[in-house]
Amino acid sequence: MLDFLLNALRSAPETAVFLTIALGVLLGRIHIGSFHLGSVAGALLVGLLVGQIGLEVPHVLKSVFFVMFIYAVGFKSGPEFFGSLNSGTLKLVILSVVLCATALAMILLMFYVYKFDAGFTAGLGAGALTDTAIMGTASSAINQLGLDPAEVAKLNSHMAVAYAITYLFGTIGLIVFVGSVAPKLLGVDLKASARELELELGIAKDEDAITIPYTRIVVRAHQVLAGGNADGKSIADIEKLHTALSVERVVRDGKIIERDSRFVLKGGDIVGVYSLREAVSSLTEWVGPEVDHEESMSFPTRSVDIILTSAEFAGKTLHEIRSKLTAADRLGCFLNDITRQGYPLPQLPNTQIRRGDVISITGRTSSVEALAKRLGRIRESNYKSDIAVHALGMVIGSLLGMLSAHVGMIPVELGVGGGVLVTALAIGWYNSRHPEIGALPPAAQWAFSEFGLTAFGAVVGLLAGPQAITAMQEHGVSLLLSGVVVTLVPPIVALYFGRYILRLHPMILFGALAGAQTEAASMNKIIDASGSNTPVIGFTVCYAISNVLLAVCGPIIIFIAAG
Repeated sequence: MLDFLLNALRSAPETAVFLTIALGVLLGRIHIGSFHLGSVAGALLVGLLVGQIGLEVPHVLKSVFFVMFIYAVGFKSGPEFFGSLNSGTLKLVILSVVLCATALAMILLMFYVYKFDAGFTAGLGAGALTDTAIMGTASSAINQLGLDPAEVAKLNSHMAVAYAITYLFGTIGLIVFVGSVAPKLLGVDLKASARELELELGIAKDEDAITIPYTRIVVRAHQVLAGGNADGKSIADIEKLHTALSVERVVRDGKIIERDSRFVLKGGDIVGVYSLREAVSSLTEWVGPEVDHEESMSFPTRSVDIILTSAEFAGKTLHEIRSKLTAADRLGCFLNDITRQGYPLPQLPNTQIRRGDVISITGRTSSVEALAKRLGRIRESNYKSDIAVHALGMVIGSLLGMLSAHVGMIPVELGVGGGVLVTALAIGWYNSRHPEIGALPPAAQWAFSEFGLTAFGAVVGLLAGPQAITAMQEHGVSLLLSGVVVTLVPPIVALYFGRYILRLHPMILFGALAGAQTEAASMNKIIDASGSNTPVIGFTVCYAISNVLLAVCGPIIIFIAAG
């Protein structure tokens, strides 16, 4: 039975690839405390193990899977990458540059100290920084060196080994550093610091926000009390006096009257209202006794996700947006949440909103649709991807990566990975403004990215083959020590630079450190420890910038290390 399985894997290497992906994903899901390897590292480790039987896996698979991954990363990061190139986010961009430059310097320093070859050096950077894109772009660069196939295979094998050895500490080390060590180095209490930043962002002035989270909104029915405060007043008059409620429907003598702000209420009318939860107790005094009346509370509502594209509101705070919108524009519209690159932003008056942010709104159908037109566009529930545009984008990116220029006597080229990344950034940015072209829904982005990267890791592991064991024995300890240096020195430098040179608030700085090393797990640890979403403000910009900068590091490492 074992012989049959081994022969099947050797004769049909595609079976070995998918088996490695499946086992790697399962391995990556195993938790030891709060730590787990993740799909990519799991697939690479399983690939190293399965690869010992000797397989002839087509090398082109590695490139195909990596192109899928890097394209999805570029497409997702495009709006944030170009949106971050402004004076308001300059400090965060500088922080990413400093961290990535320090990381590159440490990688090259370890190369000179331990005399690693180009494969070990690139794998060291990818694993210690937990950024597999380095390995992908480095692999493309290795293929451009003009070496014989055996030497190329050796360098790729060494790269996989170095990645596997350094990845574990790279992940754990960064999470522990950002979540525990960095706050202690700066003497910061996370909860107190988060509260301080929230106060700066206006949490003490909830009424200044564009609206309040939908969880605080309730629907109630009240009967207008004859001779009471609402009797004889128009809906507009009541809402002007009591901004915490919105009258949506009136039922008079059994007849439903849809909202008309000029409509004058009289005793006995039953009104259906939206109200802030904390204002419910006052509704009886303002309007009249609460009643259970299904018809009055069954007014039409709509929930939508709005992608902010309006130049009028991009770069403005929630308070400024509220000020720009008249009461009629926003009345009856309530904010569910705001996300940036899939991460929730704090809903505070001074939180700045940027192009590409997704604003989730619930409320009166007409008001929601009118507000959506002013803010940007509604993200439709469209699950179809524009395959033609994306396939063409990968072609253009690959061709762009093959072009070369010279700086003095030095040949410079992006490589396939770099070319595809640049093209995807542009297409992602363009799609955020023209959604009719280049659709790639979030679920499809995730599939491209997750499957592409996991499959890439699996193929890299399988190709490493029997050479991996020898490489581990010869350089295991030096790679492990080098990995510790590359993992810890860049965030330490960036921590002090960001705090004392750039003067970033600690909570934004901690999120920025996680983003600059493209590691969401460490940001989540800060969020859990502080009980605040404010680190997301620093994370997304640095994440987008570093995804590009670290990918570019791959060819640079190979060029220098290969002599």
